[in-house]
Amino acid sequence: MHILLGILAVLGGIAIFIWRVRATVNTAKDLVEAADDIHAAARRFGHNRKTKINPLETIEDSRVAAAAIMAAFARMDGDYTREQLVSIKDECLQVFGASETEAVEIAGQSRWIMEQSANLDEAIRKLSRVLRRGLSAEEKKQFLSMVTRVASIEGDGMSEIQQQSLSQLSRQIT
Repeated sequence: MHILLGILAVLGGIAIFIWRVRATVNTAKDLVEAADDIHAAARRFGHNRKTKINPLETIEDSRVAAAAIMAAFARMDGDYTREQLVSIKDECLQVFGASETEAVEIAGQSRWIMEQSANLDEAIRKLSRVLRRGLSAEEKKQFLSMVTRVASIEGDGMSEIQQQSLSQLSRQIT
């Protein structure tokens, strides 16, 4: 009987070890994907840094501007959480109709843009110009609800700073 218990204990230990290794591998894959996203965006915008051009000034795609603003709202109350980053990518998939590859690229590019910006309010103001001229009234309402969803993920809802920035953004894009 004690031999059977010993065998079961060893098998249980092996099963737990395999489960932990798989979890570690999945986490490592996620980290590598995030690093690849940021590296690709940095490469795309690297030439702008050499010519001293602000990356915010080069954005013409309203999808990238919208994702960057969502990233700014996610970053307002601290660093990005995994849920916020996934939410930004999911919003790109569902609302923008982007493919999986495009959504990952847009999300990575938006994170990189926000990491280059020292002042989030100034970044939002500059990006809102792109959205003001690129979106219809209905798309602007949809965009504001997207921002609210991303900003509300962490904590019990939007912080006071996020609420103030959202009302300011609403005035800027209309």
